[in-house]
Amino acid sequence: MNWLKEILTDAKAVLLAPISSILCVAGVLLLLGSIIEYDKTQGLSLHGKVNWIISGLGFVLVILAVVIFLLTQRQTKAHAELDYKKGIEIKRGELSILIKAGEIQLLQNLTRNSAIVLPSNTTFVDDCATDKRSSLGAFFTDHFPAEIANLPALFTQVLDSAGIKPTANGQYAPGTTVILPAEFEKPAKIVITASTSRIPGTGITSDPYIICRCVEEILRVTADHRVDALHLPILGSGHGGIDRGLALLFLLLALLHFSKSYHHIRKINIIVHPKDVDGLNQSKELRQILAL
Repeated sequence: MNWLKEILTDAKAVLLAPISSILCVAGVLLLLGSIIEYDKTQGLSLHGKVNWIISGLGFVLVILAVVIFLLTQRQTKAHAELDYKKGIEIKRGELSILIKAGEIQLLQNLTRNSAIVLPSNTTFVDDCATDKRSSLGAFFTDHFPAEIANLPALFTQVLDSAGIKPTANGQYAPGTTVILPAEFEKPAKIVITASTSRIPGTGITSDPYIICRCVEEILRVTADHRVDALHLPILGSGHGGIDRGLALLFLLLALLHFSKSYHHIRKINIIVHPKDVDGLNQSKELRQILAL
């Protein structure tokens, strides 16, 4: 029965082969068949006369194979980019993750059951609050400009209320996450997470572990607040220094992993700044992101 198994394997390989390859092989065989004949005594030999019908058919098949191959390559190249303007959706059971271009401070139609995640660093004394190029700065400058100067004191108060204390060097653990008081819900809840570490002599940095820790803490903290939708930027990129493609890949993997333990989230909106779209489409991690 081994011969039958081999035949079936070969047949499957032919059926799964690209149609352009099949047409090309068939065309080449017809071209050869138009000029070669087989005789029992002499074996293979050239025709004295070319069979132009078979030759023409073989030529057509080869040309058709080339055209199909070129069209397929063009389509593959087109699909090797993500349409961030339209949005890319990843679904796992009841969880829907949408990756879409936008700016976090411009989000609309939010509800009290949704939360906006803003990244900070492990000191929670964030000078990024005045920097409109950061998610935290852009959001507070647009929505709570009068509170910017009070943010360090506000963060400390919220952390103390949650029983979270800093280390001897005045920093909190990477991934530390808190929800701001109800007066900041307009209407969505505001979640602050330490997605970067401020290291003396090194500056602000991040790594994949911190991204995963942030995701776990975000899901844990929001579990008892009736939050079913999250809106967040790509954590760890920007000031964190992680390549955006790599940061997005780890963010997606962490969300897919920890959502198996926390089931309250139904929708996650990952917001990609329009300036980052081209860089993400050129990232080395694009193929892995597409595969998700």
